[in-house]
Amino acid sequence: MRALEVVTMEPEPRIVLHEGEKVHDILHAWGTNGIITRIWLALVRAVEWSQCVVGFDTFGAAFDFSEKIATDPAWDKRLVTVFEWPIPSFFTPILQYAPEGKTLIFFMIASSQLARLEDAAREAGGAITQSGVYPGLNARPLLSDYTWNHTTLWAMRTDEAYTYLQCGFDPDTARDQMRRLRERFGMEILFHMEFMKMGDGRVIPGAIPIVYYTTEERLNDMINFCREIGVFVANPHVNNVEGGGRYRADNVQLLAKQRYDPKGLLNPGKMITFHAEAATGASQK
Repeated sequence: MRALEVVTMEPEPRIVLHEGEKVHDILHAWGTNGIITRIWLALVRAVEWSQCVVGFDTFGAAFDFSEKIATDPAWDKRLVTVFEWPIPSFFTPILQYAPEGKTLIFFMIASSQLARLEDAAREAGGAITQSGVYPGLNARPLLSDYTWNHTTLWAMRTDEAYTYLQCGFDPDTARDQMRRLRERFGMEILFHMEFMKMGDGRVIPGAIPIVYYTTEERLNDMINFCREIGVFVANPHVNNVEGGGRYRADNVQLLAKQRYDPKGLLNPGKMITFHAEAATGASQK
């Protein structure tokens, strides 16, 4: 995102432009600190994409291969997603592409690189179960319908006890982090990895793991253990900005709230560090 325009909730509303790093004053604050009215997005050249599904016998082999493709800038990719078994078994419309017991990787790759990707996957021990040019949102299968948080919805159709977390693993220690989680929680946590390119150019193994819910205590134990071993967690099971894990330690979202919504009219109660009296007093000085 290059910039955004926000309308304030001051006694005399203003329209304020946030550009560059200043967009983070507003983002991920649950609509508590202004009303976004316009957004400027950066564009890149158009690419003809293809989809590819690759199956591996083990999660480790699949993760190694997906990481290799995701972190190599020579590959022009839009999607690199890894699902350990039994997650692929939840995708009932496309089970023909999900061999029993296999970890799957879903790729969206430049069509010009598709054949090379297939060769690389086979060389690494993978099997191509589906491959073809992506014609747009009418594609069948539409692999993006099973990635990111769509994955959670497919899991919940199978068993309503499934839920999820939003995590970020350390690129240098992700394998050890996943090993420790498996040792502690067994198959209560199923690894669903989404490789993400960060603003600084790093590619990290983000994750929306599928979690089998038993008790709130057990879920919080999992969240706390993740953080203890260096796995970032944005907790989707709370109703305040700070607890959700996307709150910035430099307080820029809170400072924007104090400037732009001093009476706390926007989403009241969703930013628990905000106090209308303090903001009003500060604005009068």
